[in-house]
Amino acid sequence: MERREWLQSIGAAASLLVLGEACGTDAEPADPADPADPADAATAILEPTASGFVVAVWARTARRATVVVEGVQTVAREVELGESGSGVVAIGALPSGEAWEVRVSVDGVELVHRVRTTPADDDPRAVKLAVLADLDPSPEFDSDLVEHVIAAAPDLVVSLGDFPYTDNGPPAMTLDVYRERHLEARQHPRFRELLATAGVRAIYDDHEFRNNWDTARAAAEAARFTAAITAWNEFFPLAEAPNTDVCYRSFRYGANAECWLLDCRRFRSRNEAPDDATKTMLGVTQRDWLLAGLAASTATWKLVLTSVPLDFAPPDAWTGFLSERQLIFDAVVGVSGLLFLSADQHYFAAQRHAYGIREFQIGPFARGVGPYGAESPNVLFRASTYNVGLVDISATTLTVTGLGPGGARFYTETFTPADLTPKRGT
Repeated sequence: MERREWLQSIGAAASLLVLGEACGTDAEPADPADPADPADAATAILEPTASGFVVAVWARTARRATVVVEGVQTVAREVELGESGSGVVAIGALPSGEAWEVRVSVDGVELVHRVRTTPADDDPRAVKLAVLADLDPSPEFDSDLVEHVIAAAPDLVVSLGDFPYTDNGPPAMTLDVYRERHLEARQHPRFRELLATAGVRAIYDDHEFRNNWDTARAAAEAARFTAAITAWNEFFPLAEAPNTDVCYRSFRYGANAECWLLDCRRFRSRNEAPDDATKTMLGVTQRDWLLAGLAASTATWKLVLTSVPLDFAPPDAWTGFLSERQLIFDAVVGVSGLLFLSADQHYFAAQRHAYGIREFQIGPFARGVGPYGAESPNVLFRASTYNVGLVDISATTLTVTGLGPGGARFYTETFTPADLTPKRGT
């Protein structure tokens, strides 16, 4: 049995049961060969803003989909799916801060999503983000974590990479196989539930292409890299015409929060290069953009989302880029309400770095739990378990919670803006 067939066989019946619950029907499991099998299609609501969002659709056989958005107003659109089986439509001119139900019909199957347009920049309402990483559909990594994420009712889901693992054996090498790995992940019933929970913003890390990649490895496997990035942009489009060269971006989430979603792969120097002032993980353009944005932001809370952690795992993490890390640390002294959120190491950790800079490392959502990194005085707490980071944001406080299987809230810490203001001498 091929990998795709095996994954479809374990997911097809459960997928229809999930859809039946979402649509209020008593759906029976479909024959995997049925063209209306939800395993043949996948959808997500991406890049929510104060005025709209992007609806992305993928299918193996269908070449058209219908999108209906319902809330304080109704919008209906047709989506043409190209030769790749992918299509995208931007829904705009919606009021900010409103809840929406999005129904996407593909080949007779209706997939239902919930999404919220972001609050306006002057809207002081409290918001909740769910930050996660490392999603593998293999049944060995299954847990009930997604149902507890849904129960937490996040306004936005942020993925920090390794979604999907395209280098599982045998590793993807061609565009068709990369596309298939993305579809495999979205067919998984729990991942389908997750994507139906809220709007999503995402960035890749390494396993969307190959382990520990940098610019040198991308150049050495140029055709494979192009295939990997092409598939990623089809499944995580940033707009109707995605820019395949620049995926890092910032976004405001109401009056209180602004987020910077970093690309820690595309512009980095060779991992093994000498760690001097010329070595960079972000590239000069992205680094300058980040520091200028942090300095200019009027949001109470500034969240920097980096797919690799500030500590551990040299030379692939920031510990292989200490000169640039120090440059960033020095530049953010005095920036109030600053928090770093990271992933990659497959265990939860709360950390305090130079100048009192705080970092929370999250993941895995559904992948093997990793061994702890080297002992470090920066580590305040760590837990080896499947997990998601919940970030609750108000005008006066920010709370980070480690959410685990069974709904366990195994770590919680609450901050004021002053608590998250880096200071010299700390």
